[in-house]
Amino acid sequence: MIIDVYCHHSSKKIEEMIEKAISRQEAKDTTKSWTPQSQFPFPIQSASIESRLRLMDKYGIDIQALSQTTPALYGIAAEEAAEICARSNDENYTLCKAYPRRFANICIVSLLDMKTALDEFDRSINELDCRGITVATNQNGNGLDSSNYFPIYEKMAAYDLPLFLHPTYWESYPLADQVKGWGLMAAFGWPFDTTQAIWRLIFGGVLDRFPTLKVVTHHMGAMLPFFSGRAEVVSRGVKEKPLRDISKYWGNIYGDTAISGGTTEAYQLGYAFFGPGRLMYGSDYPFGPEAGEMHVRSNLSGVKSMNISVQDMENILSGNAKKMLKIM
Repeated sequence: MIIDVYCHHSSKKIEEMIEKAISRQEAKDTTKSWTPQSQFPFPIQSASIESRLRLMDKYGIDIQALSQTTPALYGIAAEEAAEICARSNDENYTLCKAYPRRFANICIVSLLDMKTALDEFDRSINELDCRGITVATNQNGNGLDSSNYFPIYEKMAAYDLPLFLHPTYWESYPLADQVKGWGLMAAFGWPFDTTQAIWRLIFGGVLDRFPTLKVVTHHMGAMLPFFSGRAEVVSRGVKEKPLRDISKYWGNIYGDTAISGGTTEAYQLGYAFFGPGRLMYGSDYPFGPEAGEMHVRSNLSGVKSMNISVQDMENILSGNAKKMLKIM
């Protein structure tokens, strides 16, 4: 069995909602000349259930865990972001209900307004068969260690739901600008934002307060696998240290394999950091070349290229995701 733990779904209706919300914001702020939504539009052909199932069958993908992306909400007002999240969660649930053996629902929540976030969380649990919650790695520049978000983490821990971190844009200096920096933000800025989110969850005391919280990082842990040793050294010199050695928190952190054409050595590095129990196949479908098919193919071949045991391979391809998402 193969479970794609980190892929996306949207519809023409949702994309139209996003376009209208962006247009309204652009009318208020004429200084922005681009949006991530325009640079990374959702391949709308992938909203076709027939096309999606054909691709899944072609590569032997048994189940996709469906989520909306957080850059889709970038620059959108809190009220409209909450509405887009709710409608995306509804549509994904409809698809999951129609094909319960092929899809699982990972609901998205905007933390820009906590009342609507908590209401949407409860609705996702009670009505939408939610298997995990996606949030952006920063909330308009606010870190995920803010105590404002603790009620969400408390509910997630109580329901044993994983927290899916999806990177998004952040206010950068000109050299890291997405447009003037030749796409550097998407290539390296997003992995940085995932890394800072994990750093703040640790140093901000979130993982001490909620020690059972499972945090799923997109793009195989971003910078953590490569710089984990450096992070451990630097953390010892920080004045306000976490309660435990930083390496003790790695057990809360999980990674997908969506590194978009990474080398065999990159997958081996992720495996060395996460081990066989915290790494899961993910593709980032349907983004990327060939309306996402290349990422499905390359990430799957990357995982299968690793020289690991049959049991470890099975855990990464499906076993870990089945356990985390409670797939029977």
